[in-house]
Amino acid sequence: MKNKIKLILSAAMIMVFVAAFNFANAQAPVCVVNYNGTGLTPGSTVYVPITLTGTTVGSFQLLLSYDRDVLTYVGQTNTVSGYGFFSVFDPFTHVALPGQTFTKLQLAYSAGSPGATYNNQTIATLQFTFNGGSTNITFANIATTTGNNGAQFTFIKANPYTLINLASTFTGGTAAGSYATLTSVSGGGDFEASATWVENKVPTNACDVTITGNVVTDNGATGRCHNLTINAAGQMTVATGKSLTVSGNMLIKSDVTGSGSFIDLGTTTITGTSTVQRYMTGNWNGTWPPTNNTDITWHYVSSPVSGGTINSFLGGLLNYWNEPANTWSPMTLPVTTPLVVNQGYSAAMTSNGVITFTGGTLNTGTQNISGLTNTNATSARGFNLIGNAFPSAVKWDASVALSNVDGAAYLWNGTSYVSYLQADGYQIPAEQGFYVHVTTGFNSGFIVIPNTNRVHSANAYVKSTGTENLNLSIAGNNLEDATSIRFNADATEGFDSQYDAYKIWGITECPQVYSIIPSDNLSINSLPELTTQTVIPVGIRVGKTDTYSITASNLESFPSGTDVYLEDILLNKTQNLNLNPVYSFSASSGSPVHRFDIHFAPTTGIGDINGSNLKIYSSYNNVFVNIPMDLHGTILVYDLLGKEITSKQIEGNTLNKISMNAPQGYYLVKVLGDKATVTGKVFIN
Repeated sequence: MKNKIKLILSAAMIMVFVAAFNFANAQAPVCVVNYNGTGLTPGSTVYVPITLTGTTVGSFQLLLSYDRDVLTYVGQTNTVSGYGFFSVFDPFTHVALPGQTFTKLQLAYSAGSPGATYNNQTIATLQFTFNGGSTNITFANIATTTGNNGAQFTFIKANPYTLINLASTFTGGTAAGSYATLTSVSGGGDFEASATWVENKVPTNACDVTITGNVVTDNGATGRCHNLTINAAGQMTVATGKSLTVSGNMLIKSDVTGSGSFIDLGTTTITGTSTVQRYMTGNWNGTWPPTNNTDITWHYVSSPVSGGTINSFLGGLLNYWNEPANTWSPMTLPVTTPLVVNQGYSAAMTSNGVITFTGGTLNTGTQNISGLTNTNATSARGFNLIGNAFPSAVKWDASVALSNVDGAAYLWNGTSYVSYLQADGYQIPAEQGFYVHVTTGFNSGFIVIPNTNRVHSANAYVKSTGTENLNLSIAGNNLEDATSIRFNADATEGFDSQYDAYKIWGITECPQVYSIIPSDNLSINSLPELTTQTVIPVGIRVGKTDTYSITASNLESFPSGTDVYLEDILLNKTQNLNLNPVYSFSASSGSPVHRFDIHFAPTTGIGDINGSNLKIYSSYNNVFVNIPMDLHGTILVYDLLGKEITSKQIEGNTLNKISMNAPQGYYLVKVLGDKATVTGKVFIN
């Protein structure tokens, strides 16, 4: 299932964002606020003068509505000698003011003498600290005797204390400028703990936040900030039942070292744009049709946002796998063509760099992946390219509900496919496309991936280890492939949907290794039990004449005393992988695919010589005698009537093979050694 080039996205687009801050000075018949917020930076002082013009006043209350994250009230200065002053009520008092939702500051004014007349005089200057961000400041005067009468300034005349209504609600201006910046410490911590941040402050709406290094978890009830950036090594989790509000934009970065990760188990609200980057290598030469088709580096990707489009891959190649047609199909222009959530795509770019997913919201919540098909309901069909739609890794384990879908996920590593079973618990990287297979015999299936399966991970492509799992890798031509042979009491010798994985071919130049069963080739082959007669046919496929090597790993997962042998059928050569796990050989394109057999010789044996088990068993028309010791003598094979059929000299410390040209039936095998004699019975078929 190799990539075929289908599409060029060749347009170009440049976006320029221009930000400007506008400030206004507003006046009213009664009160005038004069201030200018130009050039504000976090930590600046904002002075708001309160001026009265041509009015005789006894007392009144002044209400200021503003965003307390942006401005912090410090105090006031009385600038008119001998006159009144403002008394500050609880600055967190919430008094209704039409159209305003910000925190209110309530001030009460009392004249020094009743009936004081103000002639365009500033009676007080309020002082605030600018924390960063942007907010309007709205002023209104209220009196407890009339309440908030349409936000009118209601002044109480000193004498004879009659009410005079002078309606005037006005905006004094906009406090705006750069946002305060906070950067997380390398050790991470809770989003709403000051110790988590280098600046030792808790983020507010007036803060642009950058997360670097370890996990920052929002365990508070109302985490908030303006812009949120998660660097390539950054990780953030919104805990279950908690919330995060981003009043600006959110950006998850990626570079050659990795990608940022975000897990939303609670509620996340992003007012601005959600953007996710992914670093990709690229080597397509930009020509169509391409002249370096076999050398192109392909990446399997999936959109982490709900509104992504193929514009993300502008100037590159982009395909999707068409299961009914069993071929690659192109994504077509225009650039507004959407990227379907949970679908995988194959992409190739002209150079190394970052692609950007943007639009809509970050994908979150349980993912229901339907529409999976197996057009002919056979093992050769039914592969569907889906994707991890989260901006974080996700566990492929038993928590993922499969309906008529096999248990393996197939990931492309650039040259070959690597398969993982649910039992492996592999963590599929963020924005990663991968194959699944609709079970043979079924025409459709679907998958449910829980939101709780999301994890922070930077998994490399590695095989998991476990009980009685043998991993074999083949290397040559500077490329590598792998297969796994496992033992599971619930498995059968045929294909098992939840315990086996098919072999999908990589590029021609990459050597391939796999298990062979009567009906299929497998990348993961699970068998029911380990016995003295377990022989696994192993196939290889190479694209050029070269020297190759097969390396065995995870041998320690088998019971102590279990010998594992690699038999080279072509050269009639056997190697004990426990003693030397690397076997080198020459091969060329067109060589026999069934080149090797793997023999397992567990501790249960036919005879014991000087404390070392000797095993006698058969496979098809071959007799095998495992002699893990220095022994000299002869191996003889008899029929049940005692007639000698064949014999060979003992080779000590290895697996002895005797090919039989005899009718099907039982035979006696006698090992006549210089230290002992052992006899066993085998069946030749």
